[in-house]
Amino acid sequence: MNNQPQEYYTPFQLKFPVEIEKIIEISDPVYTFCEVIDHIDLNKYLMTEDRRTGRPRYDEETLLKVILFAFMEDGYVSLRKIEKLCKTDIRFMWLLQDNPPPNHMTIDNFMNNVLNKKIDEIFADINKYIFKKENVDLNHVYINGTKIEANANKYSWVWKKSCEKNRQKVFAKITDLLIVVYRHLNFAAETVFFSS
Repeated sequence: MNNQPQEYYTPFQLKFPVEIEKIIEISDPVYTFCEVIDHIDLNKYLMTEDRRTGRPRYDEETLLKVILFAFMEDGYVSLRKIEKLCKTDIRFMWLLQDNPPPNHMTIDNFMNNVLNKKIDEIFADINKYIFKKENVDLNHVYINGTKIEANANKYSWVWKKSCEKNRQKVFAKITDLLIVVYRHLNFAAETVFFSS
């Protein structure tokens, strides 16, 4: 007689309740992304007529969030990868809010039929909100004069000898300038402190 008890569980069973939001770290960029998107009026871009027959339409705001977050995280990403992320990445599951993950054709149809002409305006609204929230000054343009060697040829960097020759002089000028700025800031801070 074989008297072994049967075990009806596996180590991969789900534990209830499953709250995805508790698994995602509080510093994850998905929260900031959702805050920005939630402050933008998307109704003027995503309003489409309701279909009376057939399957219900996928929530367009959710699709937009999924697509923009995928491009924000990975740069250019394929539709099949977005579909896979919706099935496997908990941040995308949280963005979907209990909706089933869309397949790549749903994402493709949405991008071609709805987003194709409106994405520039949505992007402008996102930038406008970020500029307003972060107090970005748009009246000044900062230009970086860094010279980067091209991949074309290792001998094509024309300014290499000049840069190596004048490196110490440039570092000395920058150091002097930073010392002047530091002294000016300290003087201003002392003036404010003693005047109050």
